[in-house]
Amino acid sequence: MFLGLLGIEARSDTPNLTDYETRTVRLLVQQAEFMLEDRRLQQSVFGALRNIAGEMERAQRVRSAVRYVGSPVDTLLPSEDDVVNQPDFPDLVRDALTHYWGGPKLTNSPLLQMEVVQRTADSQGGDAVKALREVLARAIENTKPSGERRMTASEWMLYNILELKFIQGMKVRDIARRLARSEADLYRKQKIAIEAVARSLAEMENAENGSSPPET
Repeated sequence: MFLGLLGIEARSDTPNLTDYETRTVRLLVQQAEFMLEDRRLQQSVFGALRNIAGEMERAQRVRSAVRYVGSPVDTLLPSEDDVVNQPDFPDLVRDALTHYWGGPKLTNSPLLQMEVVQRTADSQGGDAVKALREVLARAIENTKPSGERRMTASEWMLYNILELKFIQGMKVRDIARRLARSEADLYRKQKIAIEAVARSLAEMENAENGSSPPET
């Protein structure tokens, strides 16, 4: 699909850009690519939200229905105590990632209750906090695309943000400079990246419990 045209007026018939001008042109092209990719991602998110709106409404109606112990409806609904079904689950994931290398939001995280964390802890001598850190790392790896890593490629953006921010502990301004992004744009992409980790964790937990993830 043709989206637009970027033109540079030449000073002569033969291109004779200086090194500075060449870098400037490349930067302009990258900025245009980033803006188009950002728009594409926004449209993709809005489209996904429209698709699941009906399912969310149906699920809400089912949850609000009268439930009887042992009834078919009661056995089909997910447990309210299941942390991955809580509405603030993405926030819990963000908090745990924020204290990835240590802190109360990791050591006291409700994510420690997850079956996949408990199973991992059992295989590591019962250290649940270490197990949660490992499970979070696996969820981050699940967002990693195939191929050679590129810092400014759009398909690597979410993984790069997660790895640089939470695994390496870099500051936002340094990450923005490394990924050739504005800090405001980085914060927007970080929210999407954390939601991707939350989805990955939910899939891992569903697999551990032997249940199928909800259709989207």
